[in-house]
Amino acid sequence: MSVWSDAAQTQNGRWTHLRLPIVFEEFVISASVLDVSSLRVAVLARKLMPFCVLGLLWVSPESHAACTNGVRASCEIVGEECPGERVCVGGTWSECEARVCNPIEILPTLKSVGLGTDNEIYAYRLGSGPLRQFVLSRVFSLVAYVNPGPAVDTLRMSGTVAVTCDLDGVETIFTTSFHQDQSGNGTTAGLSFSRTFDTSTALCPTGYHRVAVNYEARTTVILSNGGGTFSTYPGRAEYLRLLKFMTWNIHHGVGLDENLNLQRITNTLLASGAHFAGFQDVDRHWSPRSECQDQPALLQQQTGWFMRYSASLDTHAQHCNALYRRQYGNLLLSRYPILSDSIGYLYQADDYERRSVLGAEVSIGGTRFTIFSSHLQHGAGSMPETIRAFQAHTLTAFINDYGGTGPKILMADLNDFENASSLSSVRNTMQDTWFAAGNPSAVRIDYIFTTHNLPVARAIKVLSNASDHDAVMSWVSLDPSSTL
Repeated sequence: MSVWSDAAQTQNGRWTHLRLPIVFEEFVISASVLDVSSLRVAVLARKLMPFCVLGLLWVSPESHAACTNGVRASCEIVGEECPGERVCVGGTWSECEARVCNPIEILPTLKSVGLGTDNEIYAYRLGSGPLRQFVLSRVFSLVAYVNPGPAVDTLRMSGTVAVTCDLDGVETIFTTSFHQDQSGNGTTAGLSFSRTFDTSTALCPTGYHRVAVNYEARTTVILSNGGGTFSTYPGRAEYLRLLKFMTWNIHHGVGLDENLNLQRITNTLLASGAHFAGFQDVDRHWSPRSECQDQPALLQQQTGWFMRYSASLDTHAQHCNALYRRQYGNLLLSRYPILSDSIGYLYQADDYERRSVLGAEVSIGGTRFTIFSSHLQHGAGSMPETIRAFQAHTLTAFINDYGGTGPKILMADLNDFENASSLSSVRNTMQDTWFAAGNPSAVRIDYIFTTHNLPVARAIKVLSNASDHDAVMSWVSLDPSSTL
């Protein structure tokens, strides 16, 4: 291995520069300089040997060492407590630059107290929890907070309260803003304050029905000495004072124009603003009348809601794909997660169709309740009426047995008029929302019933040509003590 080294030697009192190739393996030293003897060169080379070896061991400064572009590394700065940072640019390390170590964290937050277990608001600088919803009137607090460390000039809570009000089917939103500051005077010890909200004080103008109250707020911290302003994402909560239920015999998606169009059913449902729907006459791979559709799956896909289905009739395939059962029955759709479900089969007489009832438990903000969809035997005459009476009895027994002690809502095509004796077992145990809303008697066979004498704000028919039935909707409060 050869290493070239520069050296100098005097000649006649003058220095002569030498270029020395040094071969360490053989310790052979050669030189070619005019009028200098080989011996003197060898002696000089031996003297220079340690410096040559040191030259081999010397490493160029890190700031000049080769590196990969974009790589960052820590480095030391004399006199600085915090490590610096250097960056590789163009294959060469940059100079070491000072950094601030252990920076002060600025963590404003917004949280609620009083909305219930697993239902509290929490918002911070990087995001927030989901919209929190509840159905019973509450008094709750929102808490603005900033952590110890930063010097705080002002801690602020700001937001809106938006009340949705209904007047004859037209909803209007009335919004008010709020703003509250807490002076920090430069404190670094952390700061917090709370603001109380009462759902009963967020009211509509006279003559309106209060449907919902939406709360939205955020925390903002303003630092001292121009240190900046930092806010949380908005935290949101909604008091659903009225829930909207729809019952509809959809006639397997075939309308008055005799056209099959399930999307019309979905469009009507979504436009209504309903939270829950109970459908009857729903096909699953039934026959060409519904183009062998899996209608429960299609309705779930079109709405994006949670779905449960009960097959009143369940037979081997005949007209559709042999891989699927041929089914016809009831459906429940819910905007909210379904916790459990159950199917009950109603009284069945010989030579008559089997009928069913479908139940599902739901929870909103910790309030559990149960929804049902059912369809009784159709037809006039004493025999169908007798069958309906037995079916109504087994229906109410199922409703009593399934679900907890919370409110229960039945959405059904009962196939008989409101004063029919066959429906007495239902009328005697549940409340007809049509009458509870103050409506007069009407010719109808589709109903929404509730337990607990729940307050009902409205009950209407939803006119549509998407089925041979009109849908029926009711606006119901789950709070028995609520005054509408």
